[in-house]
Amino acid sequence: MSLAANIKRLLSDSVIYGLSGVLTRFISVFLTPIYTRIYTPDDYGVISILTNGYILISIILVFSLDASTGRWFFDTNSTDARKKVINTWIWFYFFSSLIFGALLFFLAGYLQNRFLPSNSEGVFFIQLIAICLPLTIWSTVAINVLRLEMEAKKSVALSLIQSLLLIGFNILFVVILRLGLSGIYYAQLISTVILIPVSYYFIRKWIGSPSWFDPSLFRGMFKFAVPFIPASLGYWMVNLSGVFFLNEFLDQKEVGLYQIGISIASVAGLATTAFQQAWSPFAYSIIEKPNAKQVFAISLQVYLLLVGMFCTFISVFSLEALKVLTTPDYYEASLVASILTFNSLLIGLGSISTLGATIEKKTTPVGLIYLFSSLVLIGLNFLLIPLLGKEGAAYAVCISQLIIPAYMFWKSQQYYFIPYDFLKNAFILLVYVV
Repeated sequence: MSLAANIKRLLSDSVIYGLSGVLTRFISVFLTPIYTRIYTPDDYGVISILTNGYILISIILVFSLDASTGRWFFDTNSTDARKKVINTWIWFYFFSSLIFGALLFFLAGYLQNRFLPSNSEGVFFIQLIAICLPLTIWSTVAINVLRLEMEAKKSVALSLIQSLLLIGFNILFVVILRLGLSGIYYAQLISTVILIPVSYYFIRKWIGSPSWFDPSLFRGMFKFAVPFIPASLGYWMVNLSGVFFLNEFLDQKEVGLYQIGISIASVAGLATTAFQQAWSPFAYSIIEKPNAKQVFAISLQVYLLLVGMFCTFISVFSLEALKVLTTPDYYEASLVASILTFNSLLIGLGSISTLGATIEKKTTPVGLIYLFSSLVLIGLNFLLIPLLGKEGAAYAVCISQLIIPAYMFWKSQQYYFIPYDFLKNAFILLVYVV
């Protein structure tokens, strides 16, 4: 396949994944004016703590075995061997989620007292989240398996079903029945339960009994994944832990405003997420092609040009977006949103920069740089939040995120050289930032 044909394929898959995100985000954006008139910034503070805490737990439970599954899946063309790889991940993921969910359920009281206002129904919310944990793994696995099969349209269809169910039940419980914050978590639980048989239908040919779990295969996959575990935790620390630092330094309103800023900036994440979902299966599938390195080099430049332009547009018009979607109580989140849009661009760069290391299965540097980036973030949060408030947390995120691609491009080139034009790409990035 020619260079142009490979880039066209990557862009085509990215557009398909992006379409899912656009439609889902459009519905979410449509609901934002309603929610900002139902919930106060203080309420958003509670939602933010619970949402980002849930994401942290979900990251831990994956144990980065999704990365191992993707790498091992393309090591063979045998259907049975691939089925073993998938089931080794599925059953470890399921049983670890059961155990962790039970712990979270019984620790709900402690977590409420530690992180949430005393007048909230935090215990109940946390227990609902705990019940969801082992149920959500099926949709997570299904979407990942469909991506590995290069079934972009089916993966998007399942993601859309998931999003529409969640949004539909949110409208029912939050807008129509007016159940307050409880409505969000009822919607999450019910939509998750409904999605289980739908997910099974999409990947029924891959799911076997627990006997398909292969201990020797698991050891190799886990060894590969270990460096990604601190990397995944580092990703959460760098991108989502800001609300917990703000919760310690500032009041609940500022936490809520920061979360609204994240929500506006997440529109920029449409492009980066779409690219990331297409990137790994695409890159691994062409490793053996003679022009693979040239394709990878051009992909970086295409990413910076197109995604960078989109992120810059969102950054410039963040205040206008808040004026359209929210009430004046939320306008103070505009600078946070503007800063964090560039974090989305840097996240995508991080994914591209690790390619050489993952191709050669040299994943230790990935974990180390995310760990280092997390430590830098902690220091910057203690320095910048007292000085600049929620905007300081946003600057801390971007500075810490920039460290990851800067280091990983340098390190990956030592393992698997790709002829990137770093000078030209750096100039493109600088132009957008300015």
